[in-house]
Amino acid sequence: MKESGVGSNLDQTILLVRNPRWAIPSFHNILSEINYGQEWHEVYPYLYNVFTKRAPIEDWVKWRDLKFEKEIELWGWHIDYYMEQGSRYWDDLDFERVGEKPLYFRTDDMKPWPKDSHCIYDIDCFPQAVVSYEKLRKHGTGPEELRKIANALRSKKDMTVLADEAIDCVWFETFIHASAPNNDDRDHNGLLAESYKFTNHQMQIIANKLEFLKEKYSTSEWANVTVAEDLVLALEDYISEIGEEMVYLQANPAPTPVPDPDYYQSLVDWYATVGGGNRYEKDKVRQMRGYWPL
Repeated sequence: MKESGVGSNLDQTILLVRNPRWAIPSFHNILSEINYGQEWHEVYPYLYNVFTKRAPIEDWVKWRDLKFEKEIELWGWHIDYYMEQGSRYWDDLDFERVGEKPLYFRTDDMKPWPKDSHCIYDIDCFPQAVVSYEKLRKHGTGPEELRKIANALRSKKDMTVLADEAIDCVWFETFIHASAPNNDDRDHNGLLAESYKFTNHQMQIIANKLEFLKEKYSTSEWANVTVAEDLVLALEDYISEIGEEMVYLQANPAPTPVPDPDYYQSLVDWYATVGGGNRYEKDKVRQMRGYWPL
């Protein structure tokens, strides 16, 4: 998500979506590059690592198996939050919304969920445009996706947006010749993105989530709503891509690991040792005034 403004400065949003098949491993790569830091003083020494190297496969597998189910839920809730104009899927206990314990997520039987006050008083959380990360990066579709962003910003106070005929040139210079670090830079140092896989079961969960969201935003409630139509088109692309990979995985199954009753606990123990450790350890959290019930 990109907020093109907050409060008195700017006041609208643009929703950027990416296939969770690639978004989740990419998120983990950033975590690995910053040494799983969560506090600023933990992250700062590693900032120049960002977009330089993908995580070791063994760390990816551990993090994936520990975090996957919650990460795919958060991916979907992130979309719902903006499409539903601030549906607050979390309880205030998770004040940072980082998906780390202790937290409390609302359930479907608790709907309608309350609205985030930020979306009531500060900003219009309903997206002015839905932009596909994949289409934005491709030559054939990139300029048109960039036009969505430009059009959302046109006619805004104190905003200068280049003329429509310049968008193709802007896209080319930005995505082809930009000198700033980007996701593709990781290809030069180690494994390619395709090396980071999910299990067959996890891929099926991703496919189910995509199908669910596609059906949700294809109902009559969303008929003729441009951003919903664009979202569904992106979801359909993701469903197709996931389906192709699942066919390959089913034809070439990975070895089934021997069941290990201690596996999950070993993942919990590993995650507590990386980065700054468990920032939500009870003794730490209870010192946070206004956070822990005193």
